[in-house]
Amino acid sequence: MQLIQRCFAGGSLGILLLAGCGDGRPSLVPINGTVTLNGTPVEGAQLGFEPQEIEGYSRPSMAITDAQGKFTIGTYDKADGIPAGSYKVSVFKRDVVSKLPENFNSEDTASSVVPVTYKWAVPQKYSTTLDSGITVEISSSGMKPDTIALTGEAEVQTSGPAANAP
Repeated sequence: MQLIQRCFAGGSLGILLLAGCGDGRPSLVPINGTVTLNGTPVEGAQLGFEPQEIEGYSRPSMAITDAQGKFTIGTYDKADGIPAGSYKVSVFKRDVVSKLPENFNSEDTASSVVPVTYKWAVPQKYSTTLDSGITVEISSSGMKPDTIALTGEAEVQTSGPAANAP
């Protein structure tokens, strides 16, 4: 009889512990939105969402736009949502428009002896949360604004030590 009581007590304790265990993650809100540049959808833009003053939470969230400029935000997985709160947003999209040198390292463009030319399909000012000026509010009813409407023109940038050579 004691053995049965111990097993029951141990099993009950295990169930209580499992019921109280969470993964420590905040609740996520599924969010969809759109990115436009001068009214035209932007395909292939990378978005970063940096939380602002969300107590105990600092993990950024990400999204990538499709051909219609639409995106779904992911925090722990590709499209699992984002915690409610205020976020600064970055939008990044640039394309290489010159021939890449052999053994090009995109993580260390300064070491390249050949300049690399990029076209910022989305103006560079939107590429960081510090400079973009974009903020959104996430709530259970969605994202406000639900469209990130960018303005400006494409910019060309050349990088590498030879970029400023005569």
